[in-house]
Amino acid sequence: MVQECREWAGPLRVGTRTQAYERLVGLKEALTPVLAGYPSARFLARAYFETESMENDLLVPAVLLAVAGALPVLWLNVTYEDEEVPADALVEVERLFELRLLGEFRRIE
Repeated sequence: MVQECREWAGPLRVGTRTQAYERLVGLKEALTPVLAGYPSARFLARAYFETESMENDLLVPAVLLAVAGALPVLWLNVTYEDEEVPADALVEVERLFELRLLGEFRRIE
């Protein structure tokens, strides 16, 4: 089995944690219908207000900040099996949330 993922980051464009939660809910609502057609796909999204939280999640703050411009940062990971999710499947989500692709990763079991 091949497990793959893509990661994105972008500006969160909110001022409070409550607004960040609402933005994450909006991201979930945008992703759910797109990923519904790919049974193995799942996602994890985070709102980062400080670099220490990124480091705690084993992310590199300099990379996320270079992409997002400044704190707070929106980070997204979509994981799936066997090349199930096409590269262009999330183009509209990327546009809506100003996400930039950080990379694609593959693990072969």
